[in-house]
Amino acid sequence: MSVSSIAATAVASQQNQIAQAMQIAVLRAGHEQEKALVDMLATAAQSSARATPPAGLGARLDIGV
Repeated sequence: MSVSSIAATAVASQQNQIAQAMQIAVLRAGHEQEKALVDMLATAAQSSARATPPAGLGARLDIGV
C-alpha cells in the first residue's frame, strides 16, 4: 500500500466516525425532546387529576331519572 492510499483510508475512516457521532447526537437530542414532552404531559395529567372540579360540577354523579 502506498502512503497516499493509507492516508485516504484514514481520512475515510475518520469521516465515517464523525458521521456516526453526528447521527448518535441527533438521535440523542430527539430522544431528550421526546422525554421532555412525555414528562410535561405526565405533569399536566397529574396536576389536572389532583385539581378540584370547576364550580357547578360536583364530585358525584347524579344518575337518577
